[in-house]
Amino acid sequence: MSVMVGQHHIIKETSETIGQLLQGTFREAGYKRVHLVVAAPKQEAIEGKLPAVSVYLYNLTLDEEGISANRNQRIEQEIQPDGSVKEVARDQPLWLRLDYLISTWAQTPEEEQLLMGVAIRGIIEHPTLRGAELKGDSMASVDYIPLLLSQRLDEGVLSRFWASLNQPLKPGIQCWTTVPLFPSGSSPVTRVVDPPEVRFFDLNKLNRVGG
Repeated sequence: MSVMVGQHHIIKETSETIGQLLQGTFREAGYKRVHLVVAAPKQEAIEGKLPAVSVYLYNLTLDEEGISANRNQRIEQEIQPDGSVKEVARDQPLWLRLDYLISTWAQTPEEEQLLMGVAIRGIIEHPTLRGAELKGDSMASVDYIPLLLSQRLDEGVLSRFWASLNQPLKPGIQCWTTVPLFPSGSSPVTRVVDPPEVRFFDLNKLNRVGG
């Protein structure tokens, strides 16, 4: 598979994919429109967009299982402009773990809690996203992406997070996924067509001559 132009959009389009999944879940629950906010959930980002769901990418790390695999290369076939096929070596994709904090916003705390329940249900009912659920051209590089809930953030970390945004402490849920980022470079592969000549010697004859 040759690396497509714009495959690096996969981080942005993963956020949009999760956001649109939640919007669809809200519609199924009877909410006509819930705004999607992918920026930091500050008051100015939410203001005038109630009700809203914030899908905030707060952490991005290398996926531990993909670090060692990234040291190897894979062999691919590329079709050239003249129709010929050339083999090239590419580095393995770098797998990234994306951690999200999801919060809901409405006129009252009660409605925010209702929205949060719907959001949790949407995530647990879609442990993998595939096909039409994947939004954006970069998603052609994957068959599916997993979507899993995380354990809660430490209360001190959560408190500092909301304080950094000048917001009161607010409930939120964490979810995470992993996606590949493909390097664009490649190097040609040259295979040996004619094996080198192999010569055999009769050691018994050599020993007699030497004697």
